[in-house]
Amino acid sequence: MKESGNQLDTNNEKYYLGIDPGRDKTGVALVTASGELLAVQVIRTRSFTDALQKFLLEKLQVANFWGLRKKLQAVVIGNGTNSETHKQWVARALPGFTVYEVDETRSTEEARDLYWELFPPKGWRKLIPLGLQVPPEPLDGLAAVVQVRRFLHQENSIEMKKSL
Repeated sequence: MKESGNQLDTNNEKYYLGIDPGRDKTGVALVTASGELLAVQVIRTRSFTDALQKFLLEKLQVANFWGLRKKLQAVVIGNGTNSETHKQWVARALPGFTVYEVDETRSTEEARDLYWELFPPKGWRKLIPLGLQVPPEPLDGLAAVVQVRRFLHQENSIEMKKSL
């Protein structure tokens, strides 16, 4: 997945880091509290820690860990393949950050729908039903977006129940 945008408007807004853990590749995404996608990337799992830190420092335009603490609200990780190992890596790479685990059942299907929403087919491909088309790039980064959105939806549901 290509990164969306080279730079973010990182004024005072807090962001959520989504992680779709995998054996060979891992999707990461930065998402606003309103669910807006800011940056997405697929990284090799074997270089996860270094690539994650580089992704965050670059995309959030901070120079160090302390700057990161001001911008990153929480980490949301899917509970699927290799998630326990990834949680340990996140704890080492981002000590002190809250890590929330969400159910990642069918997140790839939702990521596929999100892909076609963001990048609708053009030309003659518009004539082929989306269900018969395969996105031309890995969906792991968008699956990380789906997981953050699920987390935000759960949080909003809890807040609404509290206010009733």
